[in-house]
Amino acid sequence: MSSEASNPSLQDLLRILDNNRVNKFYWLITILAAVGGFLFGYDTAAIGTAELFVPYHYEGFLLGYEVASASLGAAIGTVLAYFYTDKYGRKSLLIIDALIYALAAIGSALSVNGIMLLIMRTILGVAIGADSAIATAYITEYAPKDKRGSLAIMQQWMITIGILGSYLIGSVIFYIAPALAYSLGWRLVLGLAAVPAIIGFAFRFIMPESPRWLLYTGKLERLKMELRKFGFDINDRDLERLRAITLTEVREASLDNAAKKALVVVGLWLVFQQITGINVPFYYGPIVLSKLHLFGTTANPVYSNIYAVLESAILAAINVAATFIAFRYIDRIGRRTLGLSAYIGMLISDLIGGISVIKGFLPGVLIAFAGFIIFFAYGVGGTGWLIQAEYFDTRIRGRMAAIGALIDWLANFALIEVFPVMLSSIGLAGSMFIFALLDVVALAFVYLFMPETKGLSLEEVVEMFRQIPFTQLRHGRELIISALSQERGSSEN
Repeated sequence: MSSEASNPSLQDLLRILDNNRVNKFYWLITILAAVGGFLFGYDTAAIGTAELFVPYHYEGFLLGYEVASASLGAAIGTVLAYFYTDKYGRKSLLIIDALIYALAAIGSALSVNGIMLLIMRTILGVAIGADSAIATAYITEYAPKDKRGSLAIMQQWMITIGILGSYLIGSVIFYIAPALAYSLGWRLVLGLAAVPAIIGFAFRFIMPESPRWLLYTGKLERLKMELRKFGFDINDRDLERLRAITLTEVREASLDNAAKKALVVVGLWLVFQQITGINVPFYYGPIVLSKLHLFGTTANPVYSNIYAVLESAILAAINVAATFIAFRYIDRIGRRTLGLSAYIGMLISDLIGGISVIKGFLPGVLIAFAGFIIFFAYGVGGTGWLIQAEYFDTRIRGRMAAIGALIDWLANFALIEVFPVMLSSIGLAGSMFIFALLDVVALAFVYLFMPETKGLSLEEVVEMFRQIPFTQLRHGRELIISALSQERGSSEN
């Protein structure tokens, strides 16, 4: 093994993984893992960019399914991930996921009728759902503990970059060839997603399998090979020692009380992540921006669409920039502190937005939408995907992450269904006040029950949920560090 350890125990190997230095290889495989995040963002935004020029028009059930197809596919993808990833590994699912993205993007561009396009959108949703279930789980399992948040947030950051990229690419395509918008333009917007998908598919073969998954499933020969990619070796004697240890220490994990407590926290976080109204700025922000005429006015439908997309890109750019804050500071400040400050900011933004709507003050509504996105992006959006991955035992992490992703998509679908009813009954101002109330509830939940996990190893996080009562989880980090220090002191004596 490396010079840091000889005759290693299971804990020695995990300690080396947790304290290894992040180098270019870590960033390379993290970017490859997060390619799906870029496609997630690009594909969900691309249909809105291209929709005006798609020649297929839907009515009745198909009109509703046009909106819900990706969400339904995503739910299916999370279920497939649940049954696949803990049994067969993380890497192979990520490879299959990239292939699905590529084929569905090409299929969308080549659609010959509306039904085919809806089918391709559903298949894209399957890839999105599987990706949201497993990408951050994979990243957290090799990431050193002091960089785990930053590396895992790369997935969310790539989602936001994908959304922005979709807007900018669509604008360029329609601007260069406005006469082709209704024939070729919209197909290019949808089909270009295949390019990063194919690149991801090709290069994901060089990614290592998750070392923790290999260790806990007893695949030690492959573990020896994959660890070399991270910069350290296991000799044959050490490998046999680990084999003996895994036979006695590594056992089948189950949904014990620790996992149940963790699932409650993750599930509630992901529900609040959706129902506090993140879609409102993206649904109504472009409308507010269009009324400010930032890019001028025109009667040409192609250029009107370009202006609308560019206006939407302003909010998308804010989303990208704010997510970078999480990337830089989540391991320094911590998940809990960022979450608390984010929900306070979202609450204030919703109140400003509701009042501005009542007063008819469009700049105030825009400020509220931008503020909401900033606070959500740095403290809520990516944090949900991170804790979904880091709260659970490695042997069930894939399945629990899939359940978390399913909860997120169901909450997303519920908001999509309920929001139009809210608008028609209480209006945008009333809706924003309802979201402000939900921000208060979410803030109380984070304050009372969310633990801090910065600087803890994945195994220490699981032990925290195992030992600390649910009502004391907000102090869990301090309590588990104290308990583990006492255990180490006793063992040394």
